[in-house]
Amino acid sequence: MGMWHNGTMNRTAPPAMVLAALLAVAPAIWSFPQGAQDADSRTTQNQGTIRVPLPKGKKLVLADGTFQLVREYSVQGDRVRYWSVERSDWEEIPTGLVNWDATHQAEAEQSRQDADLKAKIRASEIAERAKDIDVDRSLEIKPALFLPDGVGFYSLEGKLIYEMKQSLAVTKLSKGREAERILSGVPLIPRKMTLEIPDAHAALRLITAEPEFFMRPADEREPRFRLLRLQVKGGHRLVENISIHITGDQTHHAEDIDFQTWTPARGVFRYTVNQRLEPGEYAFVEMVGEEINSYVWDFGIDPPSTKSQK
Repeated sequence: MGMWHNGTMNRTAPPAMVLAALLAVAPAIWSFPQGAQDADSRTTQNQGTIRVPLPKGKKLVLADGTFQLVREYSVQGDRVRYWSVERSDWEEIPTGLVNWDATHQAEAEQSRQDADLKAKIRASEIAERAKDIDVDRSLEIKPALFLPDGVGFYSLEGKLIYEMKQSLAVTKLSKGREAERILSGVPLIPRKMTLEIPDAHAALRLITAEPEFFMRPADEREPRFRLLRLQVKGGHRLVENISIHITGDQTHHAEDIDFQTWTPARGVFRYTVNQRLEPGEYAFVEMVGEEINSYVWDFGIDPPSTKSQK
């Protein structure tokens, strides 16, 4: 029975109506925000795009054009026994059901693809190692050994590259010859000068008798070089003797070492000696006209038993 209150009748709602109302609002109460649903959807979608590698196997092509993906197989009489990649078990079929020409062709194609993949992986590894190298200037002088990009003179010993430093050679007038000229009163005696490096030994020491050298000039021009063997005298290294005649003409005396010049790339010059270098002091000198530039690239050759000092 209903009840009246302040002129309004309140009725108790039937249980069925209450249940219907709860069901109507339930989706709003228990539903997740749209953004969360979208995020979950994207996560699920992204997870779906992860590629799972196929099982490794080879094709056993059948006569009807289909194939079995097998790990290995062997012919035993009139039967072919194979391990099924799909079912992870050994199975057998008659040999007559196999298209052997197509099977062998598929194996050859798979081998080619494997070789291509290995080549791409190797190329990727090399590219990763060389990614910081200036490809326009870098030169591979030995497998995986690159000449430095910077301007300079470099020596190669085995698989090691060293940048060579320049030393200053100074010209000195022979005081003994000048005294001889004065005392003899014979002005026709030529003056004598020497071009020498103050120290007795070069800082760069090599132990190979057949070193190689590389030059990157700043302007890519080919320099005019001579390779000289130096004489050690009185704590200095003699580059050359110079005789100055009364006419002003000069005669230069130095011990040259023959070498060959190669051009492995534009703006790069390689030098190889034509003979084994004996232990001693050497220098590459650049010619300016008919004279030697005072700044030389010096090095020393030590016996093989000597510990090299770089």
